[in-house]
Amino acid sequence: MKSILVGAVAYAPQIVPIWDTIREYANDYFKDIRLDYVLFSNYERQVQWLKEGKIDIAWNTNVAFIRSRHCTNNGAEAILMRDTDIGFKSVFVAKRDTMKGLEDLKGKKFGLGSLDSAQAAIMPLFYLQQASLTLKEMPLDSLHQSSADDTLKVYRFNSDVGKHGDTGRSEFDVLDKIKSGELDAGAIGSTTWVRVMQEGNYPQMVNFYTSPAYCHCNFTTLKSFDSYLKRSFVEMMKSQNALKNDPKIAHMMSLEGLNEWVLCDENALKGYEEIAQAMKEQILIESKEF
Repeated sequence: MKSILVGAVAYAPQIVPIWDTIREYANDYFKDIRLDYVLFSNYERQVQWLKEGKIDIAWNTNVAFIRSRHCTNNGAEAILMRDTDIGFKSVFVAKRDTMKGLEDLKGKKFGLGSLDSAQAAIMPLFYLQQASLTLKEMPLDSLHQSSADDTLKVYRFNSDVGKHGDTGRSEFDVLDKIKSGELDAGAIGSTTWVRVMQEGNYPQMVNFYTSPAYCHCNFTTLKSFDSYLKRSFVEMMKSQNALKNDPKIAHMMSLEGLNEWVLCDENALKGYEEIAQAMKEQILIESKEF
């Protein structure tokens, strides 16, 4: 009997029921393959295990995917993603009637999330730099200091490093600092912004900038991974799309935040190009070794 071992990062309690459901479904679906999963506390370890062949497939963030490609000399590939991983964006938020556009950020205090979060730090910094703003990264203990120049002061909230922003903790740290008036504006992911609008916990906040689209998570394998097992995994996952009325599958998809699984085609892969460029410029392309 052949086997597939999938890696995922345990960034929240729902990860276990998600993967228990997928494992149960897969082992009913397959006739000659057994699927199991292993959970990691951080993406750097997961990238390392994929590189070493200790797992067959990794459920990766965009950052982990790019690091996997880099550390394997382009020997890793993306095979499947959620429909919601396409067209991901970062948004800049502030209190109502304080910001109209990026030009209003001159001389202000701006919050970024964890340094390894594409949506809350890497891409926002990339777009700020493209806007030709004069930036200066500041330590958090200087947050209450005042300044009269036009420099945009950037403050990082590294609340969940290793999780690549999956927990969203750092984004809500930024929101809380804007709410208290300690920050003038900050960056969060588009899905966090949707959640904020739905829950109504920050009614004073508005979105004054939305970034270009990029891609978020995907299933990553080594290109050398057995082609039959790779194809079988993709077919099994995509077969769930037709079963969205099944309570277990519907619940799993809801917890994982998708409507359907889609192939990582060439157009989707273009959504990682700017992230790779930003990571290289910010010297984040190297994965941490243990």
